[in-house]
Amino acid sequence: MATTRIWSISGRLDYVINYVQNPEKTDGSKYYTDTELQALQDVIDYTENPSKTEERLYVTGINVSPDIARDQMVMTKQQYGKMDKILAYHGYQSFLPGEVTPDQAHQIGIELARRLWGDRFQVLVTTHLDKDHLHNHFCLNSVSFTDGYKFRGGSKAYWIMRAESDKICAEYGLSVIENPGKGKSYAEWKAEQEGRPTIRGQIKEELDGVIKCSYTMKQFWEILAKRGYVICRRRPQYEYTSFIPPYGTKQVRLDKLGPEYTEEAISERIRMGRNGIRNFDASKIDHNDWLKKYEPIKLKGFKALYYHYLYLFGKIRKKETPQRISFYMREELIKFDRYQKQFHFLMDNDIETIEQLNVFKESAESKIKELTLNRSRLYNKPDTKPEIEKINNELRELRRDVRICNNIFEDAERIREHTNYVSRLEQEAKEQNKSKNRSYIIR
Repeated sequence: MATTRIWSISGRLDYVINYVQNPEKTDGSKYYTDTELQALQDVIDYTENPSKTEERLYVTGINVSPDIARDQMVMTKQQYGKMDKILAYHGYQSFLPGEVTPDQAHQIGIELARRLWGDRFQVLVTTHLDKDHLHNHFCLNSVSFTDGYKFRGGSKAYWIMRAESDKICAEYGLSVIENPGKGKSYAEWKAEQEGRPTIRGQIKEELDGVIKCSYTMKQFWEILAKRGYVICRRRPQYEYTSFIPPYGTKQVRLDKLGPEYTEEAISERIRMGRNGIRNFDASKIDHNDWLKKYEPIKLKGFKALYYHYLYLFGKIRKKETPQRISFYMREELIKFDRYQKQFHFLMDNDIETIEQLNVFKESAESKIKELTLNRSRLYNKPDTKPEIEKINNELRELRRDVRICNNIFEDAERIREHTNYVSRLEQEAKEQNKSKNRSYIIR
């Protein structure tokens, strides 16, 4: 996923100069010395700063030469007599830490600049490596070299840039925010993408359970209070109904959880449950139906580990496990889709051991390097777009495979620990049941 910004440059960028001014590059030009033109050079100096771009390895000019970018941009302005007001636009594209390599970040930046501005404008693209999050900077000449018209910035330019950036990120197999929920923070969205539990997710799960066992709204509030929720009902002193969960510190508004969690919606759900109205009977759903095509007796290593873990998920959903297990596994249930993808990956590629997983990952990474090199040779050549698109598709699949490999390395040991612990809980539950049965027979 990449975040984007773009803003206009119309005067000296003192804050940029003070932060990263490069004296060797910001000396007065013998051709242009006025204050406003120096601002253009300041942006170029900032984007090309050697300490950030690995000695200019990640500096690319589109319709302009990086070494004489300012002179060429000024010549365009002089040609059309547009030397005043907004001189340039400074764009920004940032990636999550560890999500892309410098090569990938730079190629994405070049692709974004080509699609947005490459047919009419001069653009300098640089990738800065001085932060944990790799990020691209774009210095865009405000005047088109083809027709002399000026670039139109503002909010529309930002949304166009953001949409195209998201599209390219999706093509490269990177995460993209799609339909973020109202009131949902970036941190929460990221946690959901990675299969990590969220406080809101846990709250909604608990509310669903309380609704099912409540006969009235009064009972609903009483059960929540007994579970440690601090409730702030909608009254003159409270504009909205909210509460603080026992494992949280901040108020959470009911209506921010979704339309099915407003007071009116909860009341209706309780009424429907009281009258025996259900959308479906969850107990009749076979959550493990998709696993039936596999023969567990023939599975080994990673494949067997994931099979039995996912089968356990189905048992928990069907309420076929002791309550202690359901409670212990409630955070893991959120990660079902993540684990299911990993299981299919292991089955499709016949991977059972960590050695086989390592070999597969190394092979994929080698192919990525080879394809990336081949693609870089195609840029700036005519009629290569279909070939580049084909390589992009292959790279997207390979990066997805590498990402899943990394997830398996990260998750497998935890899955093994959870599986062993659940087995102990099941054994303890069986022994307790036997003890209860013997006690009943003696009486």
